[in-house]
Amino acid sequence: MDAIVYPTIPPLGLIEEATMSAAERFAHQAELGRRGLLEWAVVDPGSTNVGSYEAIERDEPGSVYENPESHVREGLEICARNGASPSYAIYEPGFVRLGAALAGRYPDTAPPIYRFMFSETYTFGYPPEPYALDSYTTLLESEAPDAPWMVAGLGVDVTPLIPRAVENGGHVRVGLEDAPLGSDRTNVEWVEHARAEVEAAGGTVATAAEVRAELAD
Repeated sequence: MDAIVYPTIPPLGLIEEATMSAAERFAHQAELGRRGLLEWAVVDPGSTNVGSYEAIERDEPGSVYENPESHVREGLEICARNGASPSYAIYEPGFVRLGAALAGRYPDTAPPIYRFMFSETYTFGYPPEPYALDSYTTLLESEAPDAPWMVAGLGVDVTPLIPRAVENGGHVRVGLEDAPLGSDRTNVEWVEHARAEVEAAGGTVATAAEVRAELAD
């Protein structure tokens, strides 16, 4: 089976201590690159507070997901050296602006893929509403015209956004990472459900080879 795999990074501030250096945090990506195994790489261009509505009701403090600019640059440098595509998780609108500006400083890097992160469980960014997707795509077209993007999230069902994403040339990520917490669906069931929604909206599911070809254009 052919698949595009993009390794994550330690979530600084959420689990890992904020003392981790950029080189330490991205060391596994650098090693995969040296072995010729890095195709996409998570590089999140910004920091944000992460707290759930339930935790707030209990007066439990949330955390800060930290991505200092030096860490973003480290990830982009690794991508540039190894021909990998940066995969940007966009938790707030400012992530689009910083991500686009920094990508411009690394002209040898492949264009980033912008992953718009929605949530119903957490308070970052936007809920999965049409106005929210329109806001992101309008900003992206201003900052990085024609950049590839997808809808995704944490603690959310993004499938209601699929028709609008398909209509506007976007893509979709689903799975247990994205799904509402405690979801009864399996990872495969989420993918099958999303596929049905994509096809009902007039879209098609691309193969890994087709994704590579589109990004290479």
